[in-house]
Amino acid sequence: MTPAERLRKHQRALEKTQRELDRERVKLENQEKKLVQDIKKSAKNGQMGPLRIQAKDLVRTRRYGLRVASAFVILKAFISLDTMLTITVASRYIQKFYQMRTQLQAISLRIQVYIFSPFFYEAILI
Repeated sequence: MTPAERLRKHQRALEKTQRELDRERVKLENQEKKLVQDIKKSAKNGQMGPLRIQAKDLVRTRRYGLRVASAFVILKAFISLDTMLTITVASRYIQKFYQMRTQLQAISLRIQVYIFSPFFYEAILI
């Protein structure tokens, strides 16, 4: 597996995790809205037993939502860090390529000097 394929695979996994976290966040938001409606309904009907259970469930849901949100933020930071590292590695390869190109051009110029200069040509033959 080439480094580019590994990078692509890694980025796909990160994006998949990001989508999963986003789906979980939306699910929790919908669940929270439903719980708030149920709590209001229970309070209106004077049902204190189910009201307490629903309130505790709402607190649990909000805590879990905060954990999902923090995981999402951490994942976003990791993705941006991964992107920066990818750019840094790519720029290093580009820099090495330009250095090699410069060295090849220098060698090519030397060869041309040797071939077209009679003095150097004679010096090589001796």
